[in-house]
Amino acid sequence: MKKIFAIVFLLSCQMISAQDILGKWITYDDETKKPKSEVEFYEKEGRYFAKIITLYNLSEGVNPATAVCDKCKGDKKDKPLIGLNIVEDMVKKGDEYKEGKITDPKNGKSYNCSIKIDPKDPNTLIVKGSIGPFSRAQYWKRPE
Repeated sequence: MKKIFAIVFLLSCQMISAQDILGKWITYDDETKKPKSEVEFYEKEGRYFAKIITLYNLSEGVNPATAVCDKCKGDKKDKPLIGLNIVEDMVKKGDEYKEGKITDPKNGKSYNCSIKIDPKDPNTLIVKGSIGPFSRAQYWKRPE
């Protein structure tokens, strides 16, 4: 019985560590804690990206289908938010994803980014954006 328990435990640990960020995640507003968007991570040529697929809790009168990133710069300027890549060029290194950028469509700024699955909850992502020594973490959840 102990051997069976040990094997099941080891297999479940491997499954948790083998989880990756691919798929859909719900982002949350830092202030209201309400769902802000749903993003979908995908892999392309060994790099990981996330694009917005759904917007939630927009200001009164704002249509998600026509909302654009008016504060973004460069090639993201005035692009539709639906379909916009907000996480770009992440590289998997062990249990973390690093070396990429994350864009906050609310202010149009891009930040260095690191992402990892919460070791306590495989349905939670810890997403950190940073500039120099300053960083901020958000927690994104898999949709149920």
